[in-house]
Amino acid sequence: MNHQEILQRIESKISQLGESKRQLEAQVTRLKEENASLYRINGELLARVEELSEKNKELENTTSFKPAVQEDFRVATKQRINDLVKEIDECLALLNK
Repeated sequence: MNHQEILQRIESKISQLGESKRQLEAQVTRLKEENASLYRINGELLARVEELSEKNKELENTTSFKPAVQEDFRVATKQRINDLVKEIDECLALLNK
């Protein structure tokens, strides 16, 4: 192999590395955006859980509810909170990948 061929191979490898670098930078940018989005969603879900917890406390303290209706609502509220916590856990798992 002569010097010209060696230089061409080196230039080709440099070009490939440059392209790989650009692709990785684009992927990093995309993942950072996705991460920021997941943090935002997580914050919104945590706020919603807090809001529902407060509403649940308020309803538990309200005496105007009939016990059966209050229990049904409590079960539904607990289920919704559990669903939201599960979704938050899934978001956190995605963030930790």
